[in-house]
This record gives sequence, structure tokens and C-alpha cells, in this order.
Amino acid sequence: MNTEEVVEKVIDGVVNINVQKIVIDRYMRMEELQGSGSGFVICKDTIATNYHVVQDSEVVFITTTKGKNFQGKIYDYDKTLDLSFIKVEGLDIDPLPLGDSDKLKVGEMVLAIGNPLGVLGTPTVTFGIVSALRRMIYAGETIYEDLIQTDAAINPGNSGGPLVNMRGEIVGITSAIIANVQGIGFAIPINTLKILLNSLQKYGKIVRPTLGINGVTINDNLASYYNLPVNYGVLIVNILPGSAAERAGLKMGDIIIKLDGKEIIGIEDLRYKLETSMDKGSSEISLIRKNMELKIKIIPDLREK
Repeated sequence: MNTEEVVEKVIDGVVNINVQKIVIDRYMRMEELQGSGSGFVICKDTIATNYHVVQDSEVVFITTTKGKNFQGKIYDYDKTLDLSFIKVEGLDIDPLPLGDSDKLKVGEMVLAIGNPLGVLGTPTVTFGIVSALRRMIYAGETIYEDLIQTDAAINPGNSGGPLVNMRGEIVGITSAIIANVQGIGFAIPINTLKILLNSLQKYGKIVRPTLGINGVTINDNLASYYNLPVNYGVLIVNILPGSAAERAGLKMGDIIIKLDGKEIIGIEDLRYKLETSMDKGSSEISLIRKNMELKIKIIPDLREK
């Protein structure tokens, strides 16, 4: 497909999102703030976008490319993954086709579609390539992992819109989590969104897997102070009674270094990899116990966020 054909295939499923928030300033006065972003249709009555686009919103307004206006309601969200779902009654737009972000390759051409700076009308289309995969970045106190990096322009306002491959499939959700950086944009892999969507369809809400441990991230200082065998991973300091960890035989002092064969950097990395593998049902943990590496099968418990 050429660029024009890709745009024609998906553009009707891209929407503009406007939100209203009520905040209280330091003088205890209420103030109404407005913000905007983009989203796209994933089910007949459901729109996907970034969590930060609709965070703390009182009202969510949706405008389609044909100029129709709807009022939406936040269905559920995952703050850690910066994803949110909006229910919209009466929305009669075909869902956009979801691709497989695991098959993306560096150098592949992609389009970012959205409404930069909240400009109404036909969504803006920017063109670029996949610059890198599985990027990890820090934004404030939050760690975002497994991101797609692209040089397609992503600005405040088109955050939450789709990243589209040249087959007209959605492969990512654009996210303006780092502002004022020229030539660098990021998108959340669509396969991450599929996991949350599956949870919504299966349980009616987003649930998270949990091991039932308290742990700390191992770094150089911690490894040196306690003479640990590695300078990465998660040191288990407590195991909750009746938890998945207790049932699987994990012990205090164990060091989790891998989940399903993927290296664990720290506690946030463990949480992220658990969430993105929850559809498997069970996982394999690689750990170090008394300087010996062990592999243990575990079935995480599910809890609401």
C-alpha cells in the first residue's frame, strides 16, 4: 500500500479528544483546565489513548474526523503503561486493524496520525521510520519500557493516536512523554495494548498479575554492601502468606534475575514484564539462591490495579 492508501484506510478511526479537569490551587480555589489529545477506535464503542491524556479528567469529549461530537467515559486505564480506554455510546465507526508489534523491524516505514496541539479537523499525518525498538526511558519518576522509537513527528495533541505500518495496521500508540525533543518520538507497542484489551474483554476490567513479594532493586551499591553475586535484579525481602510466590517456593533472600528468559533489571522492570506476559498464565522465574541459579515455574495471582 502507498501512503495515501494507508491514510484512507485508517483515518476515519482516529479521533480528537478534549478533556476538562477541575483542580484546586494553593489558595483552595477551583480552577477548570482543558487539554487535548488523540485516540483511535479499537471496538465499536471503545477508544484507546494515553492515560496521561485523560488523567484526572471530569469530562471527556470526542470529535470524529467527520465532525461528529460525543461525550465519553473513562472505562479503565493502566497508569504504569500509560494506556487508557474510553467508552463512547453511539459511536458507529469500524475498529482499526491491529498489527503485531513484535514483527516490527528497525528501518520500517510508519505513519503517526493525530491532532497535534489540539487542532480540529482532519487529523495530521507525519511520516518516518522505526528508529529503534525496546527503548527504555525515564520521564519524571516513571520508567517506560519496551518502547518503539520513531523519527515521525509526535507532539502534544497527537499523543494517543495510532502508529501505523504500511499495511494499514496499528503497531503502536504514540506518546509525547518527552516534550521538546526534535526528531525523536516514542510509541507504546500495540501488543501491550492487546494484553489490556484482552483483560477488559475477559474480566470486564484491567487486572494485574502479582507474585506477592516485597523486593528491592539491586544496584552496584547494594551488591557491594551485601556482597551479592550480581548487581541487577530484584532481591526478595518479604513474601506474603498465601501468595503465588509462597506457593511456588520462593524464599526471602532469593534474587530474581530473569522472567521467561528475559533479564530483570529491577523491581519496575519485573512489574512491567509480568504485565506483558500475563496472558501466558504461568511464567518461569530464574533466580539466584545461595549462589546457585534455579528456575521455578509460577502462576501469578491477579488483582485489580
